Amino acid sequence: MAESQPRPGPRAAHLETDRPLPEHVTTPLLTLITARSMDEDYAHVAQKRAADGDVRPQVARPHWSSLLAVAALGVMAAVVAVQTDREAPANELSRTALVEQIDSRSEEVRGLQGDVAELNRSNAALASSSTRNQAKLDDIETRVRRAELVSGFSAVHGPGVRITVDNRPGGDVDGEVLDEDLATLVDGLFAAGAEAVAINDQRINALGGIRNTNRAVHVNGRPVNAPYEVSAIGDPQTLQARLVESSQGQQWFARVSNYGFVYDAQNVDDIRLPAAPERVLRDVIELDADPNNGPEREGSSP
Repeated sequence: MAESQPRPGPRAAHLETDRPLPEHVTTPLLTLITARSMDEDYAHVAQKRAADGDVRPQVARPHWSSLLAVAALGVMAAVVAVQTDREAPANELSRTALVEQIDSRSEEVRGLQGDVAELNRSNAALASSSTRNQAKLDDIETRVRRAELVSGFSAVHGPGVRITVDNRPGGDVDGEVLDEDLATLVDGLFAAGAEAVAINDQRINALGGIRNTNRAVHVNGRPVNAPYEVSAIGDPQTLQARLVESSQGQQWFARVSNYGFVYDAQNVDDIRLPAAPERVLRDVIELDADPNNGPEREGSSP
C-alpha cells in the first residue's frame, strides 16, 4: 500500500514563497544592463583568445570608455584648478575695485542727499519770501487802486447818489448856477464820504477844476450845460444825510433856498464814472518844512 504524500499545508506554502528571488529580478535595470554588457564583452574576448590558443589567465581590465572618462575628469579638474589659480589675483582686484566704487558712490549719494536737503530748505525760504512779497504786492496794488480812485485817474463804478441841479425857472440871470455853487456841492459830497464825483461825466480831481467863462461853466476845461448831473459814488444810505450835516452841504442848501435852484437827489445802485483827463503840472512850489527859516521859496515852473 503506497504511502500517501502529505498535502502541502499552509506552512509549506509559506516556505515556498519565502525563497529569495533571482538576482536578475531584484537588480536595478540600469545596473543589470551595464553589468551584463561588460560580462558579455569579457566573455567574447575570452572565447576569442581560447580559439587562438591563448590560455593566459585573464586579468580584469577596465573598459576603455571608463579610462577616457577618468582622464577627461582629470584634465577638467586640472584646467579648473589652473584657471582658478590664475583668476585669483584678478578676482581680488575686481573685489577691491568694486568695494572702492561702492564707497565712492555712497559718498556721492550722501553728498547728493545733503544737496537735496539744502535745496528743500532754500525752496521753503523762497516760498516764505514769495508769500511775504506777494502780500506786499497785494498791499501796493490796493494802495495804487485807492490812489487812482482818489486822484481820479481810473474809471470806477459802484453805488451812490445822482443829483440833478438846474437853474431857477424863468431864465433870470441871478438864478443861474455858477461855478462856485457847483464847487460848494462837490466839496460837500467829498466831505460827506464820496469816493468819486463827476459833473456831466467830467470827473473831478485835484488837477481839474470848475470855472466860469462868462456865463458858461467849464469842468476840466470843457464846457458843461444845465441841467447839471452831479454823480457821486459812496454809501447811498449815509451820503445824503452826511451832506446835510457838513458845513459845505449846509452852504449848498442855503444857496438852493436863496436862489431857487432846482435840486433832485436819487440813490443809484450802480454809477459808472470815467477817468479824469490827464493834465500836466504847470507850476510847482517848494515849501520849507521849518516855518522859522523865512518865507516860502518858489521852485521852478515849466
